[in-house]
Order: sequence, then C-alpha cells, then structure tokens
Amino acid sequence: MNCMTEQMAVKFQETVRTLQERNPQVRCLVITGHGSSFAAGADLAWLEERGQTPEEENFKIMQEYYGYFTPLLELPLPTIAAINGPAVGAGFCVAMFCDLRLTGQMVKMGANFLRVGISPGMGGSYTIPTKLSDQASKEIILTGRLFSGEEAERMGVVMRALPDKTQVLPEALALADQITSTTSPLAMRETLHLTRISQLPAIKEQLVREAAAQARCFAGPDYRIALESVKTKTPPVFE
Repeated sequence: MNCMTEQMAVKFQETVRTLQERNPQVRCLVITGHGSSFAAGADLAWLEERGQTPEEENFKIMQEYYGYFTPLLELPLPTIAAINGPAVGAGFCVAMFCDLRLTGQMVKMGANFLRVGISPGMGGSYTIPTKLSDQASKEIILTGRLFSGEEAERMGVVMRALPDKTQVLPEALALADQITSTTSPLAMRETLHLTRISQLPAIKEQLVREAAAQARCFAGPDYRIALESVKTKTPPVFE
C-alpha cells in the first residue's frame, strides 16, 4: 500500500535534494506510486507510537516528519503527481503539493484525518482550501470520506481523470515532455519561483500549527478510539 514510513520519507527527501542541485538534464519531476497504490498515508505501527508518546515530543516528531517532504515545495522544477492508485491522508496531501495532478477515474483518494482521530497534516489544512472551492474543501476535510478520481476531476483536485489507471503514468510523462520540450529552463525556474514565493512561508507556518494540533490529538481519548477502529475495521464510536 506504499505506507509513508520514516525510511521512505528519508529516501524521498534525499531524492528531492539531489534534484535541487539543478542537474540540467532534469527538467520536470513526475511522482507516482510503486505497484497499485500511490501512497496510503502513515504506517499503522508509527501511528500507534504517536499515541504512546508525550505531546511535546510528538510536536517535534511531526515537524521533522513534514520536513522530509517540504523540499518538494522548493524544487525549481515543475512537479506532476501521477496518482496511479489510492492516495489517502498524508499521501493525498503530498500529491496536493505538486503543481499538476493526474489520476484514473476509479482511483480512490481523500483526506481521512478526522476519521482516524487527528486534525489534517502534511499541509492539507492549507493546500486543500487554497486549491479548491470553499465548500468542496470543507466537505473533503470535514467528512474525511474517500472519493473517486472522476469526482476529483469535477472538484478540481486533479486536472484530468483517465479511463484506466494504467494510462496515468504514460499521460503524466507525456505532459512532462509537453511542458519541457518548448519552454526555457530559466524562464521556468523564474515562473515557479513567482507562483510559489507567496505560498511557501504560509505553508511552512501552517505546518507548525498542524504539528501542534496533531500532537494534541494524539494525546486525546478520541485518537485511541479511532486507532482501534482502524485496527478492527469497525466504525469508531466517540464518547
């Protein structure tokens, strides 16, 4: 399911930082998932550890965890998320970091944070409201439900939902080629800087707020109830 373990997060950061060295042969970044899933969010064992860790320590841990992925926001390259399978929670939010998103019509995705007893993280409380309409973003966040790629296209979550998910990566690579084949590399870097410069400080500030809010949620009784429901695959009953 491509759970976002700490090991995977570290590797992701290393890869993006390598690309930040501006190898002139690299003009665009396409992110996709291995196998049949894009990213299923945080690892369950890691989430269980959060419920056993003091709030102050969790606050620091969450900031560090987000830091593995935020270099993507500073990459001087256009980024495309080829969402080839389920993109849930933090995995969905990493896709929202990207400039462009493609998926399959039947692919499931969503920001299910509230359903597992925590507030949104990985910048979701910033990227979802700023990239979607007020009503669509709040409905996605407050219900925590999963929705199809076809619906994601209607809401503006993705630019296009393809009939078959096997078409997603080839279409993303074709789009990358279209973007880079006739555009100036310097003009591209300057354009990305202009379109991101006002957002980056706001996202980083919001990530600190998200880390604090999630740390409080990890320490609360609702989190234990929600985590147990995930493990038993039964609906949570909050008191």
